[in-house]
Amino acid sequence: MKKFFFKLSLQELIFLALVIAIKIILSRFSFGPTYVKVGLGFIGSVALGYFFGPIWGAVGGGISDLASSALFGNEGGFFIGFTLTAMLGPMIYGFFFYRKPIKIWRIIVASLLVTIFVNVLLNTVWLHFIYKMSFTAALTARLLKEVIVPWIQMIIIFFVLNGLQRVNARREKLEKSRM
Repeated sequence: MKKFFFKLSLQELIFLALVIAIKIILSRFSFGPTYVKVGLGFIGSVALGYFFGPIWGAVGGGISDLASSALFGNEGGFFIGFTLTAMLGPMIYGFFFYRKPIKIWRIIVASLLVTIFVNVLLNTVWLHFIYKMSFTAALTARLLKEVIVPWIQMIIIFFVLNGLQRVNARREKLEKSRM
């Protein structure tokens, strides 16, 4: 567990801020029809988990949610539960992707955990609390999307992780050449 608790250098802190900014920008974009809209913010969550691990990834996810809320506002107002949700996604991705080889099973398991526990259960609970709607009704409304979208995300995650792996290899090579 100690490998997840580390101090960030100034360069790493700046890189964390850059990834947070990318996550905020990507979260503003989505594609697909209304009932199965795929947002791109999950790519930033994957990058946070991949580069910084579960702890700093979660911190970055929380900061990105707070900054996004401050910059763009939230539909229905700010709710701390959604900040917790924004932290859990990168944390789960961090446990599966940080300093680990890219494997299809890791992508599938991480995506399904985020989908089931974060997107389906927690977000539905938050909607139930905020809007006082029936948990079953909120779950039913979200279920079609959450059955289809994770499979699209898994494909995107595979290609993103392969790209991030190349970026990380170049970054590590550059750091070694400076020493």
